[in-house]
Amino acid sequence: MPRTRFVPDPRGIGEVMRSPQVRAALKEVANAIEPRAKSLARAEVSEEFADAIYVEEATRPRGRPTARVIADREDGEQVEFGDTNAERRRILGRAAQVGPILQSGG
Repeated sequence: MPRTRFVPDPRGIGEVMRSPQVRAALKEVANAIEPRAKSLARAEVSEEFADAIYVEEATRPRGRPTARVIADREDGEQVEFGDTNAERRRILGRAAQVGPILQSGG
């Protein structure tokens, strides 16, 4: 019996990446991370920090969609990565690492 071999064709990747299904999957993942990040922020930083966390959807210049969770505060980077004055908390990073997020088989 002859073996079947899959050879990917990169010409269609751009179209796939710009599809509504990919945009929806990105948003689904970001929307699942957001409440986790807010919960961690409330427990470890402050209610105000948690209130500054939200999902932002955008499209890159070549049409690729993105969805990301942002802590929109002046001290957001300091809380996430730490510095000489603050302990590294990794609120967003830890929220993104918890278990499987896509439920639709995406």
